[in-house]
Order: sequence, then C-alpha cells, then structure tokens
Amino acid sequence: MNKILALIVLIPIVLFSAEPSVYGAGNLNSENPYGLSASEKKIVQNSKNVKSLEKQIKMMQLNYSQLQEKFDGTRSVTESISNKIGKIDSRINDVIGNDNNKSNTLENLQNEIDELKQQLNNNITLQNENQEKIKSVLAELSSLIDSINTNYVSKDELNKLVKTKSRKNSISGKSGAQLFRDADKYFKNKSYEKATVRFKKLVSMKYKPARSSFKLGEIAYYQKKYNQAIVYYKKSIALYDKASYIPTLLYHTGISLSKLKKNSEASNFFNALKSNYPTSKEAKSLKK
Repeated sequence: MNKILALIVLIPIVLFSAEPSVYGAGNLNSENPYGLSASEKKIVQNSKNVKSLEKQIKMMQLNYSQLQEKFDGTRSVTESISNKIGKIDSRINDVIGNDNNKSNTLENLQNEIDELKQQLNNNITLQNENQEKIKSVLAELSSLIDSINTNYVSKDELNKLVKTKSRKNSISGKSGAQLFRDADKYFKNKSYEKATVRFKKLVSMKYKPARSSFKLGEIAYYQKKYNQAIVYYKKSIALYDKASYIPTLLYHTGISLSKLKKNSEASNFFNALKSNYPTSKEAKSLKK
C-alpha cells in the first residue's frame, strides 16, 4: 500500500494545472456556449442583457439626432420669420411717412404680419414640442446607461456572489452526517455543482475528508477535468489508503493520466491496481 501512496505523491505538479476544454465547453466567447457553470450561465445572460441595452441606446441616439435636426430646423425658420416681421415693421414706418395709398398698403402689410405671426406661433409650438421630445429622449438614454451600469457585473464579482449564495443555500446549520447524505444524493443524481459545494464544505469541516475528496475527484473525472481529478485522488489516498473505493481511485487515476498522454505514469497505477487488488472489477477490466 505504501507503494500506491508513493505513486500518488510522485505525480508531477505540472499535471495539476487547469485543463483546457478540448471541445470548447465553458467558452464564454462562443456564439452558443455550452457546458457552463451556474455563474458562467449568468454571465452569458448578463452579457446578452447588456448588448440589448446597447442596441436600444444606439436607436435612442439616432432618434435624438433626428429630433435635434428638427429642432435646429424650426429654430432657423423662427429666426427667418422674426427677420421678416422686422422688415415689415420698417416698411410700415416708411408708409406712415408717405400719405399716398397709405390705407391699401397698410392693410396689405397688416395681412402679411398676421400671416407671419401665425406661422411664428405654429413654429414656436413645434419647436417647444421637439424640445420636450429631446428632453424625453435624453432622460431615456440616461436611464438605459444606468441600466447597463447596474446590470454589468464582472465574472469575478458574479463568482463571488454565486459562491456566497451557494454556501448559504441549505448547507448552513446542517450536521456533517446530513450534509454528506445530501452531497451523496446530489452526486448520484449527477447534480455535480450542488454536490461539489457540499463535499468541499465537508472537507473543510474535516468530516469524512478522504471520502469527500474522492467524491470530488470523481466529479472532476466525470466532467473530464482530469488534472483536477488527480489532485483530489492524491489528497484522498494520502488521508486514507485502505478505503473500499481505492481500486476505483487507482483505476480512474490511471485513465486520467492516459487522457493527459502520461502513459508511463498511467501504467504504474494500472500495475499497482492489478498487484494489490487482483480480484477487483477494475483490475479484471484491465485484463480484457
């Protein structure tokens, strides 16, 4: 058994680095990401929400530009009408100083003034309406920008929130025995995220730390995170090397090493399995 333990201890540290997903699982930059954790799913949804808000902002900015053009246009017309009225006032003063055809000329000028005043009033009303619309658009733009600032959360921040929530979610206050039953139930149902949270809590509580570490290794193994699986297997066997699950631990360690192209190291574990547990189903499977 000491030989088995030595094999675990001598596994190169380089094997324990994070393993990149071969098929792209967990890639948040993918158009259709898959194999995401709960926090990564929230990040993807969060990103979609932010992109939607950004599209709305672009539409609002376009609307604002169009309204600003209308506002500038009505202001230009207003200035033009005001200039015309000023010129008519000047002509009226000229007519007043000249008695010839005074009555007809004044009447015509008055008609022009009345028409221009009506145009001016209409234009001022339109200008005020456009100004109110611009204020509304700017307020909405400000609200959308605030929404982006509110909705945007970094990956690290989200992970912290999710981890904090997960720890508080139905694990606080429970005994080690109850927690282990819950973790094992989630493991059997392949609810690996919930099982992981509970097994890690059990390890920190030092309640069945060897078995809990083995279970964490199994979760990583079934998720094809072979480097991580080896780390947990090593910790488990270092804590207790006479457990009933040791044949499975050796077998899965060997397979994990094979997946990582460490065939020589894998052979050592397979040989240890056959030598120390020749009647186990795992050892028998190697003879086929």
